[in-house]
Amino acid sequence: MSIVEAEFLQRENPRTGTFKAPPFLPRIGHKSLGLERLGGERYLSRQFMQAEWEHIWTKTWQLVARIDDFDEPGAFHVHELGKESFIFVKGEDNEIRGFYNVCQHRGNRLCSVESGILDQFTCPFHGWQWHTDGSLKHVAAPEFFRQFDEGVPAAELALPPVKVDIWGGWLFFNMDLNACPLREYLGEIGTHLETYEFEQWQLIDYQTFEWDGNWKHAVDAFNESYHFAALHPDMVQFGEGHDIPIELWGIHSRMLNWNRTVSEVVEDRETLTELRQHMMGTRLQQDGAQHDCAAKDVHLAEIKRRRAMEDDTYLPFAQMNDEQLVHQYHYTFFPNTTFTQTPEGGAVFRYRPHASDPGKCYYDFFIVARLAPDASPPKRPLHRVHRHLPGDNYSEVFEGTFEPVFANVLAQDGSNMPTMQAGVASDSFKGMILSEQEVRLRHFHKTVDDFIAGRTDTHNLPSWDHYMDE
Repeated sequence: MSIVEAEFLQRENPRTGTFKAPPFLPRIGHKSLGLERLGGERYLSRQFMQAEWEHIWTKTWQLVARIDDFDEPGAFHVHELGKESFIFVKGEDNEIRGFYNVCQHRGNRLCSVESGILDQFTCPFHGWQWHTDGSLKHVAAPEFFRQFDEGVPAAELALPPVKVDIWGGWLFFNMDLNACPLREYLGEIGTHLETYEFEQWQLIDYQTFEWDGNWKHAVDAFNESYHFAALHPDMVQFGEGHDIPIELWGIHSRMLNWNRTVSEVVEDRETLTELRQHMMGTRLQQDGAQHDCAAKDVHLAEIKRRRAMEDDTYLPFAQMNDEQLVHQYHYTFFPNTTFTQTPEGGAVFRYRPHASDPGKCYYDFFIVARLAPDASPPKRPLHRVHRHLPGDNYSEVFEGTFEPVFANVLAQDGSNMPTMQAGVASDSFKGMILSEQEVRLRHFHKTVDDFIAGRTDTHNLPSWDHYMDE
């Protein structure tokens, strides 16, 4: 048992007697997934990339946007995934629908802007039009088409739909119209995060980074904390990422990153340095409270403080376990969406493949927050795509919406992408050797392989205890 575990206060919610999200402590073991090396070809091969498209991307649920973006009929959002583009739009009946962003005349993209409000979609090439429910509205000069001598086949020419669903204030979609419902796909692990009441959160910022590396390198980077001490030395000064609890839940997984403590890898865990005061202190505490204790114990004092005020705050402390009150609950839903949050805010990561190059990907970063009921609604963020260059300052990308220390962490992760991609292509590379702190990577890649091989699909999902140690 680590020092952090031994110090952690575990208690039941006095109001309910149980927790909606089961705590990580005491730890739950997982079955062995093997010790073999993980080869580099999966990051490089166009054949592997195509297999992922056919068996994973076209069959799994994908996060799109906050439903707040669809605030009136005609509000639309264009989303790119691999080679495809999609339109999501709120109809006159207030239903949000999704369609392929493709004109059914000559294949032109209907919309080339990311979002807006329209009462119809018009192809800029020849002027064909569709209603916001996807039905055909107008064919320019139908008399020129011998195919339409018996009438325009409106049903055949409707925009091809995708399946949509909503969870936690987020819109999701699936290209497989016969896919299982979203809640079934998210499984029991999805209910854990409902404690946070995401429907009431606000989008603060949304930026995209184009990285020179395969999308799976990005998933790998954010699914383990073993790299903190080497790549993110600041992180271990105000959190623990050395020996963290990890759980595998069917095709998904989760881990716990301790906040407001000092890692066991740091010699001085007592002193409240300037960095520690900044990251543990008043910056994160809206009422200005401070704690007179060793730096490594700040999280314990903050848990007590928050539990004592659970009936006097708009934040959902009362329905949370003690871990959730302060620490970072980090959940990844296969294949490409990560939620990481505390009660007052957090981030959502989305990893997207390039349309044709396995050596590139897109990393989408959403910042969300639970604002006070009397707070002014945030300004809609300006979404931009940023190509990573050596020495980039990510703080400038977020323009004050993200803590500079954390922005620097993202830049450090981005700097690893091209070197990882180049390294796994080397003839000298014999395959990755993964530790127990990297078991989420092994589990993720096993799930990728299972989908490609047909051992797993959205109608044959492993149960939550599939990987638990017996």
